[in-house]
Amino acid sequence: MAVALVAAGALLAPAAPVSAAAADPGTPVAQPTPDSPISGRAVPALRGDAARAAAGERISEQVLKRGEDFAASHERQRAATAPLPPWSGSLHTVWGAFPTVVSDGAQATHTVNPGISIPSGNPDVVYAPTLVPSGKTCIEVTTFYWQGGNGVGAWDWCAASPGFAAVAWIDATFLSTYTTTFQGLPAYTVLDVQTNAVTNSWTAYLYNYTTSTWDALFTSADTSKLVDPHGGWSMFEVYTEYNPATGEGYYCTETYGTQFHAANLQVKVNGTWTALTTANSSVTPPGSVSSTDFGCYGLSFTLQTANSHWQVSH
Repeated sequence: MAVALVAAGALLAPAAPVSAAAADPGTPVAQPTPDSPISGRAVPALRGDAARAAAGERISEQVLKRGEDFAASHERQRAATAPLPPWSGSLHTVWGAFPTVVSDGAQATHTVNPGISIPSGNPDVVYAPTLVPSGKTCIEVTTFYWQGGNGVGAWDWCAASPGFAAVAWIDATFLSTYTTTFQGLPAYTVLDVQTNAVTNSWTAYLYNYTTSTWDALFTSADTSKLVDPHGGWSMFEVYTEYNPATGEGYYCTETYGTQFHAANLQVKVNGTWTALTTANSSVTPPGSVSSTDFGCYGLSFTLQTANSHWQVSH
């Protein structure tokens, strides 16, 4: 069964990187808000076992381990001027905005890089951006790049066995339907919101720019999550292994010249939507983040708007 599902996923994955079919910058585009209409339609995606198989066992293990370790510190502030030391196994590190309030939803604009093509045999995975509104949520929405393809996935934290529950490949159809142009890059808008406070039901939506409505990516519920007190995250995250040929992580070569943005970040607290700020979230100051912490030369970290718009450039 697993082999068949992987094969099915491979057939649905883009055969090659495609150009963004983003909106003409001169054409007015309806801007999504949390109150924009819900279409009642589902985002075309692999779901269930097919989604888990398409995302791959390695990705599932990484996301699950990161979730288990979230209580540990995720902020590194050491400087490095010497060449990167070799390492073994996986280097895992993150940077981004971390809400300090427990919210009932989040909305964000995420850029995508359809030109990234991580080759077979490259062990690295880049999750950028990846979004969790708060500890109450059932769903993490992440943009991921790995040797199996580039996708936007919904990870179900409320499942008995947490894992990817929906995967939409970043292909020509996705780009023409769910992205617009943001600072010259294709970008999609995600809404991850609690839809029933009693059952703690959450739905992740993607904004359909052709219909100006929200399409559902995935829904999940679990009342046991209501006691989780921590905030969430919006972050750039990598799992990388040392490439002795370059002295960096494998992903560095494949992501050179790219930018990753999470913008227009806002959360819903006590029924009110508000942008992430220094008052309701934390960000490690960009000047104290070293690209060598990510096993890669030449990364730069920027807060375009504190704390609702972060950028990582390579």
